[in-house]
Amino acid sequence: MRASPVANERGMALAVAIFALVVIGALVAGTFYAGRLEQQTGQNGFYSVQAAEAAQGAVTQYMQSQSGSTLTAIATGSSSSGSQVSVGQGMATPKITRLTGSVWLVSAIGERKTGTKSLATRSVAQLYRLNQAQITVNAGLTAIGKVTVTGSSEVYGWDVTPPSWLVGSPAVECPTLDDVAAVRYNGQVTQQGSAIIKGDPNREQDASLTPTNMLGGSTFNDLKAMATKILTGNVSGLAAVTTGTPAVCNTAVESNWGAPTNKASPCFTYFPILYHYGDLSISGTGEGQGILLVEGNLSVQGRIDFYGPVIATGGVNIRGTGSDDVKFYGGVMAQDVTLDDSKLSGNAMINYSSCAIRRALQGSALPIPLTERSWVQVY
Repeated sequence: MRASPVANERGMALAVAIFALVVIGALVAGTFYAGRLEQQTGQNGFYSVQAAEAAQGAVTQYMQSQSGSTLTAIATGSSSSGSQVSVGQGMATPKITRLTGSVWLVSAIGERKTGTKSLATRSVAQLYRLNQAQITVNAGLTAIGKVTVTGSSEVYGWDVTPPSWLVGSPAVECPTLDDVAAVRYNGQVTQQGSAIIKGDPNREQDASLTPTNMLGGSTFNDLKAMATKILTGNVSGLAAVTTGTPAVCNTAVESNWGAPTNKASPCFTYFPILYHYGDLSISGTGEGQGILLVEGNLSVQGRIDFYGPVIATGGVNIRGTGSDDVKFYGGVMAQDVTLDDSKLSGNAMINYSSCAIRRALQGSALPIPLTERSWVQVY
């Protein structure tokens, strides 16, 4: 007996319902999967951004703590690593490599972790160079106008390396000694008493010497724009100051001009570019290093030692008193003929030193990124 058509279709509704549920379930599952995938992709992208920010932050923070002295201490082809840096929820360790004599590669690998599990890793790198003052010193004393050297003062163009730099660690790298003129001038030189002027030659008169060309590659305004320490008044005594444990050089103290003869001090590698507007008087005792810029007249007396170029737009009066003396290693330049003449008296001494000049120029230089294509995200 044949079943009726209605009997043959029994159970179809259940099958259709089940099929519909399967299809709907697949659609729902697919939607949830796509949403979950998109959420995970977004989260991974967020983790990657955190890792990249940590790497970039480590590079920036590391270079802010660097100076020309620390960078030039790295041998070409060698590397130095910094401490791990935390930026938000990411962390990174910076590394610097000296590629050439004037270019450094700074890199960092940033990582976003949860516990011990790494969620994302990114690496960035940036090329840096030194922004260095362009000063050419061709004599122990360079002056526009009259130069007066009296008493027991001494001016030398014989190139010397300060004695304390020749011993102990770290070693100080100096250029080959190259003697220059003791006095380079465009006016006249007066030598009296037991004063000494010695160099190669002792005196060099240069009629072409002007305030515009006496510094070489920079103007005075160029240099003062690079100043890292502004002097607010006269200076009475100099002394390096450290703070914290381990000790770091406290550069905020106005009378801290570095520690040129103390290799154990954190301030041995501190070379400020010092600027003072108006006449400046320096007295007392102490020592400093860097580049000294005075927009006015400079007067120095007492027992003061300075290592690096000294530039004044007015006259320079350096005077030793009795058993005290003033010693300048590097070069002194005065460049305004309309103000007081340059004078040395008492036990003052100026000694040309290419090593002191180079250390001051390199040590005061600041690292800056290359102007084109300096930054790259490695991965």
